[in-house]
Amino acid sequence: MKRVLVIILLIASAVSHISAQNVEVGAYAPPIENVEWISDKPELSPEKFLLIEFFHSTNSDCRKEIEECNERARTYRDTMDVIVLTREPSEQVAGMLLHQYQYFYVATDESGDTFRSFGTNHVPYALIVNPKGAIVWAGNPVRLTTTTIDKILRL
Repeated sequence: MKRVLVIILLIASAVSHISAQNVEVGAYAPPIENVEWISDKPELSPEKFLLIEFFHSTNSDCRKEIEECNERARTYRDTMDVIVLTREPSEQVAGMLLHQYQYFYVATDESGDTFRSFGTNHVPYALIVNPKGAIVWAGNPVRLTTTTIDKILRL
């Protein structure tokens, strides 16, 4: 009985996490709107993929992931733009995100409009959008490997 209860709890936890983020792979990505660009505003290329990482500075996984995010932006700069999006005030995160890292774009969504349009309720969270605007990968960026990115960019 204990084993069945543990399995039910694990399944319920997984399902609640999946439904907590309301975008689906294959759907078209909503626009990034009503944000304040802390970095330069990107001129997104219709020929490039886009990696969006949802971030909060108090989340230790987000802070660990940001170095990886910078490396992805540097490595894939010819084929993929990278945006880090936070709901925090710009003065709170600008120093952390701009001075140390220089390969990705940074915006703050204090109104929460873009977070809501992507259905983002938990961080860290990331998704990759193909040049046609369709979401081709979504999940915890900690699980996003170079092998996965390479496969996606070859599609």
